[in-house]
Amino acid sequence: MTEKVAYSQDIVCTSCGMHYAGYLEIAEQGKGMATCPRCGAAITQALPSHYVVQLAPSDYESPAHPHVHISHYPGLYMQPKRPPRFDLRDLLRVMYSPSKAFPSLYLSTNLQRSLAIVVLFSVVSSLASILVTLDAGSVLNFDTKNALEVSARGAVSWLITLFGFLVFGVVGAVLSRGVFGGRGERTSTLTLLGYCFPAYVVLSIILLSIFNVGLRGLDILNMSAWTDAQLEQAMVTGVLLFGVLIIGLIWLVWVVARAFSVANDVSMGEGVLTTILAAIPSAIVFLVVGAVMRLPVGLSL
Repeated sequence: MTEKVAYSQDIVCTSCGMHYAGYLEIAEQGKGMATCPRCGAAITQALPSHYVVQLAPSDYESPAHPHVHISHYPGLYMQPKRPPRFDLRDLLRVMYSPSKAFPSLYLSTNLQRSLAIVVLFSVVSSLASILVTLDAGSVLNFDTKNALEVSARGAVSWLITLFGFLVFGVVGAVLSRGVFGGRGERTSTLTLLGYCFPAYVVLSIILLSIFNVGLRGLDILNMSAWTDAQLEQAMVTGVLLFGVLIIGLIWLVWVVARAFSVANDVSMGEGVLTTILAAIPSAIVFLVVGAVMRLPVGLSL
Protein backbone atom coordinates (compact mmCIF):
# COMPACT_ATOMS: atom_id res chain seq x y z
CA MET A 1 0.00 0.00 0.00
CA THR A 2 1.40 3.40 -0.97
CA GLU A 3 1.91 5.72 2.02
CA LYS A 4 0.22 9.10 2.13
CA VAL A 5 2.46 11.91 3.27
CA ALA A 6 2.48 15.64 3.91
CA TYR A 7 5.39 17.98 3.34
CA SER A 8 6.64 20.01 6.29
CA GLN A 9 9.19 22.80 6.34
CA ASP A 10 10.07 22.17 9.98
CA ILE A 11 10.53 18.61 11.17
CA VAL A 12 12.23 18.50 14.57
CA CYS A 13 14.07 15.54 16.09
CA THR A 14 13.68 15.60 19.86
CA SER A 15 16.63 13.22 20.26
CA CYS A 16 19.42 15.13 18.50
CA GLY A 17 17.74 18.50 17.91
CA MET A 18 18.03 18.42 14.12
CA HIS A 19 15.66 20.67 12.13
CA TYR A 20 14.99 19.82 8.51
CA ALA A 21 12.35 19.92 5.78
CA GLY A 22 10.83 16.72 4.46
CA TYR A 23 7.86 14.38 4.39
CA LEU A 24 5.77 13.25 7.35
CA GLU A 25 3.80 10.05 7.01
CA ILE A 26 0.22 10.81 7.98
CA ALA A 27 -0.90 9.02 11.12
CA GLU A 28 -4.01 9.23 13.31
CA GLN A 29 -5.15 12.28 15.32
CA GLY A 30 -3.43 14.82 13.11
CA LYS A 31 0.02 13.44 13.75
CA GLY A 32 2.84 12.78 11.30
CA MET A 33 5.75 10.32 11.53
CA ALA A 34 9.29 10.49 10.21
CA THR A 35 12.75 9.05 10.87
CA CYS A 36 15.59 11.42 11.72
CA PRO A 37 18.23 11.30 8.97
CA ARG A 38 20.96 12.15 11.47
CA CYS A 39 20.42 9.79 14.41
CA GLY A 40 17.68 7.47 13.14
CA ALA A 41 15.27 8.29 15.97
CA ALA A 42 11.52 8.04 15.41
CA ILE A 43 9.80 11.42 15.11
CA THR A 44 6.13 12.02 15.83
CA GLN A 45 4.78 15.56 15.66
CA ALA A 46 1.69 17.49 14.68
CA LEU A 47 1.08 17.89 10.97
CA PRO A 48 1.48 21.43 9.67
CA SER A 49 -1.67 23.53 9.42
CA HIS A 50 -3.35 23.41 6.02
CA TYR A 51 -1.20 20.43 5.02
CA VAL A 52 -1.74 18.80 1.65
CA VAL A 53 -2.16 15.04 1.47
CA GLN A 54 -0.06 13.51 -1.32
CA LEU A 55 1.31 10.17 -2.38
CA ALA A 56 4.85 9.45 -1.24
CA PRO A 57 7.59 9.89 -3.90
CA SER A 58 9.26 6.75 -5.28
CA ASP A 59 12.36 7.10 -3.07
CA TYR A 60 10.43 7.71 0.16
CA GLU A 61 11.42 5.56 3.13
CA SER A 62 8.47 4.85 5.39
CA PRO A 63 9.23 5.23 9.13
CA ALA A 64 6.83 2.34 9.75
CA HIS A 65 8.82 0.06 7.44
CA PRO A 66 10.73 -2.65 9.35
CA HIS A 67 13.90 -2.05 7.30
CA VAL A 68 14.31 1.70 7.46
CA HIS A 69 17.61 2.78 5.92
CA ILE A 70 19.54 4.76 8.53
CA SER A 71 22.01 7.15 6.96
CA HIS A 72 25.68 6.34 7.45
CA TYR A 73 26.50 10.01 6.78
CA PRO A 74 23.79 11.93 8.68
CA GLY A 75 22.92 15.30 7.24
CA LEU A 76 25.34 15.06 4.30
CA TYR A 77 22.78 14.57 1.54
CA MET A 78 20.55 17.41 2.75
CA GLN A 79 23.27 20.04 2.53
CA PRO A 80 23.32 22.28 -0.54
CA LYS A 81 26.25 21.55 -2.83
CA ARG A 82 28.92 24.22 -3.11
CA PRO A 83 30.17 25.66 -6.40
CA PRO A 84 32.44 23.01 -7.99
CA ARG A 85 36.15 23.51 -7.50
CA PHE A 86 39.41 21.61 -7.74
CA ASP A 87 40.91 21.02 -4.30
CA LEU A 88 44.42 19.55 -4.32
CA ARG A 89 44.24 19.02 -0.56
CA ASP A 90 41.23 16.70 -0.84
CA LEU A 91 42.83 14.91 -3.81
CA LEU A 92 45.84 14.10 -1.63
CA ARG A 93 43.71 13.37 1.44
CA VAL A 94 41.88 10.63 -0.48
CA MET A 95 45.12 8.63 -0.29
CA TYR A 96 45.30 8.52 3.50
CA SER A 97 41.95 9.71 4.90
CA PRO A 98 39.15 8.92 2.44
CA SER A 99 36.50 9.00 5.19
CA LYS A 100 37.11 12.76 5.52
CA ALA A 101 37.97 13.56 1.91
CA PHE A 102 34.95 12.03 0.16
CA PRO A 103 32.18 13.77 2.16
CA SER A 104 33.91 17.06 1.40
CA LEU A 105 34.29 16.16 -2.28
CA TYR A 106 30.64 15.05 -2.46
CA LEU A 107 29.63 18.66 -1.78
CA SER A 108 32.36 20.50 -3.67
CA THR A 109 33.18 18.81 -6.97
CA ASN A 110 31.43 17.55 -10.11
CA LEU A 111 31.68 14.86 -12.77
CA GLN A 112 33.53 17.05 -15.29
CA ARG A 113 36.43 17.63 -12.87
CA SER A 114 36.47 13.98 -11.91
CA LEU A 115 36.68 12.79 -15.52
CA ALA A 116 39.43 15.35 -16.17
CA ILE A 117 41.43 13.74 -13.33
CA VAL A 118 40.86 10.26 -14.82
CA VAL A 119 42.02 11.36 -18.28
CA LEU A 120 45.02 13.24 -16.89
CA PHE A 121 46.23 10.35 -14.76
CA SER A 122 45.56 7.87 -17.56
CA VAL A 123 48.00 9.85 -19.68
CA VAL A 124 50.45 9.97 -16.76
CA SER A 125 50.14 6.19 -16.39
CA SER A 126 50.76 5.66 -20.11
CA LEU A 127 53.83 7.91 -20.08
CA ALA A 128 55.19 6.11 -17.02
CA SER A 129 54.64 2.77 -18.79
CA ILE A 130 56.54 4.06 -21.83
CA LEU A 131 59.50 5.16 -19.72
CA VAL A 132 59.61 1.94 -17.71
CA THR A 133 59.24 -0.25 -20.82
CA LEU A 134 62.02 1.58 -22.62
CA ASP A 135 64.25 1.35 -19.57
CA ALA A 136 63.46 -2.35 -19.05
CA GLY A 137 64.63 -3.46 -22.48
CA SER A 138 67.52 -5.46 -21.09
CA VAL A 139 65.25 -7.23 -18.61
CA LEU A 140 62.58 -8.19 -21.14
CA ASN A 141 65.05 -8.77 -23.97
CA PHE A 142 63.31 -6.10 -26.06
CA ASP A 143 65.01 -3.92 -28.56
CA THR A 144 63.96 -0.29 -28.93
CA LYS A 145 61.49 -1.11 -31.70
CA ASN A 146 59.72 -3.72 -29.56
CA ALA A 147 59.54 -1.39 -26.61
CA LEU A 148 58.15 1.47 -28.67
CA GLU A 149 55.48 -0.78 -30.20
CA VAL A 150 54.33 -1.98 -26.77
CA SER A 151 54.44 1.53 -25.37
CA ALA A 152 52.53 3.02 -28.30
CA ARG A 153 49.78 0.48 -27.76
CA GLY A 154 49.69 1.39 -24.09
CA ALA A 155 49.60 5.10 -24.88
CA VAL A 156 46.18 4.80 -26.51
CA SER A 157 44.85 2.35 -23.94
CA TRP A 158 43.64 5.22 -21.75
CA LEU A 159 40.44 5.22 -23.82
CA ILE A 160 39.88 1.61 -22.78
CA THR A 161 40.70 2.58 -19.21
CA LEU A 162 38.10 5.35 -19.34
CA PHE A 163 35.46 2.95 -20.66
CA GLY A 164 36.29 0.39 -17.96
CA PHE A 165 36.07 3.15 -15.34
CA LEU A 166 32.56 4.09 -16.54
CA VAL A 167 31.43 0.44 -16.49
CA PHE A 168 32.86 0.00 -12.98
CA GLY A 169 31.12 3.10 -11.61
CA VAL A 170 27.70 2.52 -13.20
CA VAL A 171 27.60 -1.16 -12.18
CA GLY A 172 28.68 -0.22 -8.65
CA ALA A 173 25.91 2.38 -8.32
CA VAL A 174 23.30 -0.11 -9.57
CA LEU A 175 24.54 -2.77 -7.13
CA SER A 176 24.58 -0.31 -4.23
CA ARG A 177 20.91 0.45 -4.76
CA GLY A 178 19.62 -2.93 -5.90
CA VAL A 179 21.53 -5.12 -3.43
CA PHE A 180 22.18 -2.90 -0.42
CA GLY A 181 19.37 -0.33 -0.64
CA GLY A 182 21.71 2.62 -1.20
CA ARG A 183 21.03 5.83 -3.07
CA GLY A 184 22.23 4.53 -6.43
CA GLU A 185 23.53 7.93 -7.56
CA ARG A 186 25.48 7.19 -10.72
CA THR A 187 26.81 10.70 -11.22
CA SER A 188 28.03 11.03 -7.62
CA THR A 189 29.51 7.54 -7.75
CA LEU A 190 31.51 8.27 -10.91
CA THR A 191 32.53 11.64 -9.51
CA LEU A 192 34.03 10.22 -6.32
CA LEU A 193 35.56 7.22 -8.09
CA GLY A 194 37.44 9.61 -10.37
CA TYR A 195 39.32 10.85 -7.33
CA CYS A 196 40.36 7.24 -6.57
CA PHE A 197 42.06 6.86 -9.94
CA PRO A 198 45.34 8.58 -8.92
CA ALA A 199 45.74 5.93 -6.20
CA TYR A 200 45.51 3.21 -8.86
CA VAL A 201 48.13 5.00 -10.98
CA VAL A 202 50.47 5.44 -8.01
CA LEU A 203 50.24 1.73 -7.18
CA SER A 204 50.89 0.78 -10.83
CA ILE A 205 53.98 3.01 -11.04
CA ILE A 206 55.36 1.59 -7.78
CA LEU A 207 54.94 -2.00 -9.02
CA LEU A 208 56.51 -1.21 -12.41
CA SER A 209 59.44 0.51 -10.71
CA ILE A 210 60.07 -2.42 -8.36
CA PHE A 211 59.98 -4.83 -11.32
CA ASN A 212 62.37 -2.69 -13.35
CA VAL A 213 64.89 -2.04 -10.57
CA GLY A 214 64.67 -5.49 -8.96
CA LEU A 215 65.25 -7.46 -12.16
CA ARG A 216 67.77 -5.13 -13.76
CA GLY A 217 70.71 -7.04 -15.22
CA LEU A 218 68.79 -10.34 -15.49
CA ASP A 219 67.90 -12.10 -18.74
CA ILE A 220 64.31 -13.28 -18.26
CA LEU A 221 64.45 -15.49 -21.36
CA ASN A 222 67.57 -17.34 -20.23
CA MET A 223 66.87 -18.22 -16.61
CA SER A 224 68.94 -21.40 -16.80
CA ALA A 225 72.08 -19.26 -17.05
CA TRP A 226 71.39 -17.34 -13.84
CA THR A 227 73.96 -17.50 -11.07
CA ASP A 228 72.96 -18.14 -7.46
CA ALA A 229 73.18 -14.41 -6.76
CA GLN A 230 70.91 -13.60 -9.69
CA LEU A 231 68.42 -16.27 -8.62
CA GLU A 232 68.36 -14.79 -5.11
CA GLN A 233 67.88 -11.31 -6.61
CA ALA A 234 64.86 -12.52 -8.61
CA MET A 235 63.33 -14.28 -5.58
CA VAL A 236 63.69 -11.20 -3.38
CA THR A 237 62.13 -9.05 -6.09
CA GLY A 238 59.26 -11.51 -6.51
CA VAL A 239 58.52 -11.56 -2.77
CA LEU A 240 58.68 -7.76 -2.62
CA LEU A 241 56.38 -7.42 -5.65
CA PHE A 242 53.87 -9.84 -4.14
CA GLY A 243 53.91 -8.08 -0.76
CA VAL A 244 53.48 -4.61 -2.25
CA LEU A 245 50.74 -5.90 -4.55
CA ILE A 246 48.71 -7.39 -1.67
CA ILE A 247 49.12 -4.31 0.55
CA GLY A 248 48.40 -2.03 -2.40
CA LEU A 249 45.23 -3.88 -3.37
CA ILE A 250 43.94 -3.75 0.22
CA TRP A 251 44.67 -0.02 0.31
CA LEU A 252 43.03 0.53 -3.07
CA VAL A 253 39.88 -1.41 -2.08
CA TRP A 254 39.73 0.62 1.16
CA VAL A 255 39.82 3.89 -0.79
CA VAL A 256 37.36 2.82 -3.51
CA ALA A 257 34.94 1.25 -1.02
CA ARG A 258 34.76 4.53 0.87
CA ALA A 259 33.90 6.32 -2.37
CA PHE A 260 31.04 3.87 -2.99
CA SER A 261 29.96 4.21 0.64
CA VAL A 262 29.75 8.03 0.59
CA ALA A 263 28.22 8.33 -2.88
CA ASN A 264 25.48 5.78 -2.15
CA ASP A 265 25.06 6.00 1.64
CA VAL A 266 25.94 2.38 2.34
CA SER A 267 28.17 0.91 5.05
CA MET A 268 31.88 0.41 4.54
CA GLY A 269 31.41 -3.35 4.42
CA GLU A 270 28.77 -2.97 1.74
CA GLY A 271 31.12 -0.63 -0.09
CA VAL A 272 33.82 -3.33 -0.09
CA LEU A 273 31.39 -5.90 -1.49
CA THR A 274 30.23 -3.41 -4.12
CA THR A 275 33.86 -2.81 -5.12
CA ILE A 276 34.55 -6.51 -5.53
CA LEU A 277 31.33 -7.24 -7.42
CA ALA A 278 31.65 -4.22 -9.71
CA ALA A 279 35.25 -5.13 -10.52
CA ILE A 280 34.13 -8.34 -12.24
CA PRO A 281 32.38 -6.81 -15.29
CA SER A 282 35.08 -4.14 -15.48
CA ALA A 283 37.77 -6.84 -15.62
CA ILE A 284 35.81 -8.64 -18.34
CA VAL A 285 35.86 -5.44 -20.40
CA PHE A 286 39.65 -5.26 -20.11
CA LEU A 287 40.06 -8.95 -21.01
CA VAL A 288 37.78 -8.74 -24.06
CA VAL A 289 39.37 -5.54 -25.32
CA GLY A 290 42.84 -6.95 -24.65
CA ALA A 291 42.01 -10.03 -26.69
CA VAL A 292 40.81 -7.84 -29.55
CA MET A 293 44.00 -5.78 -29.41
CA ARG A 294 46.08 -8.93 -29.82
CA LEU A 295 44.42 -9.72 -33.18
CA PRO A 296 46.08 -8.72 -36.44
CA VAL A 297 45.44 -5.05 -37.22
CA GLY A 298 43.01 -5.80 -40.05
CA LEU A 299 40.88 -8.07 -37.85
CA SER A 300 40.96 -5.84 -34.77
CA LEU A 301 39.56 -2.93 -36.74
